[in-house]
Amino acid sequence: MKPKPFDLRFTIGIIIIVVGALLLLGNLDIIDYTIPSFLLSWKSILIIIGLILIANSGNKSTGIILIAIGFIAHLPEFWPLILILLGLYIIIRTKGFSKIYSPSGSSLEEFTEGEQINDVAVFGGGKKYFQIENFRGGKLTAIFGGSEIDLIDCKLALGEHTLDIFAMFGGSTILIPSDWRVELDLIPIFGGFSDSRRKDPNLVQPTDRKLIVKGLVLFGGGEIKN
Repeated sequence: MKPKPFDLRFTIGIIIIVVGALLLLGNLDIIDYTIPSFLLSWKSILIIIGLILIANSGNKSTGIILIAIGFIAHLPEFWPLILILLGLYIIIRTKGFSKIYSPSGSSLEEFTEGEQINDVAVFGGGKKYFQIENFRGGKLTAIFGGSEIDLIDCKLALGEHTLDIFAMFGGSTILIPSDWRVELDLIPIFGGFSDSRRKDPNLVQPTDRKLIVKGLVLFGGGEIKN
């Protein structure tokens, strides 16, 4: 029997409920406790978010980066390490490979060169146009910047494919054909991401192919348009 997959949203929800309950009980003088101020700082919040993401095997690299940024922020003299870690993170995302999956979950093949995208926007961005006959997802990274990714003239390959997004103080706009079946599975923290495509009630989306947009949006955002 396969283990139940880790539910990141459920875990974050439980943590928020517990923190809220403690604060409420403290305000009502039902329990007496003192929360150190550093635990409520943005630095510690980044560390907590990173620990949660590490518990999710699909987001370990992002979690490590957030934990490192949080610890370094507590020690200002080491702030240049943030740039080093961001550089390493970008290299890891660029060199990494992904697999495509059929709707049943069985592995089909590795990405073929030219069938995936890998865009990195740091302190800037621009408009990128792609024309791919068998689009199989890829990775988008936006840190203090973002890009407009035009996939209108691409064709989605058979099966399920993942477009992995990491946005921190930035975001991306993605142009996708109206007939693509898209599923959003992102974790927005102080940010948001939406599918804003104009819907045609007469348009039938194919059931044999799907694009899953997943990842983390931290103090940033983005949207899908057509």
